[in-house]
Amino acid sequence: MPILTNTAAQPDEPARGAVWSIAEPDRELDSNLIRLPAGDSIPAHTGAEVDTLIHVVRGHGVLVTEAGEERLHPGDLALLPRRTVRGFRAGEDGLEYLTVHRRRQSLQIGGRAQAD
Repeated sequence: MPILTNTAAQPDEPARGAVWSIAEPDRELDSNLIRLPAGDSIPAHTGAEVDTLIHVVRGHGVLVTEAGEERLHPGDLALLPRRTVRGFRAGEDGLEYLTVHRRRQSLQIGGRAQAD
């Protein structure tokens, strides 16, 4: 497999949001490197119809779930089952985490989505 990116060598911009995403068209997985600046958050919400694995790359923060709050540190892995509540709060040094999940079918107007 070719190396897709180096999570330690990402540009400073964007300061918030998806810093990197898989771009290869013929894949079964999606992955994004998400960045939250210090003190920023993603409000708790119900996740999509896919299980999601997260890996904390740098920084610290909190994962908010229905069961409570979990501190996040570099190297932590968490499994977020599909349709569960999740939210994130970045610590004072920000938070970057990699998400990995099954690729979702995109919506197509006027046509049928291809079956898996």
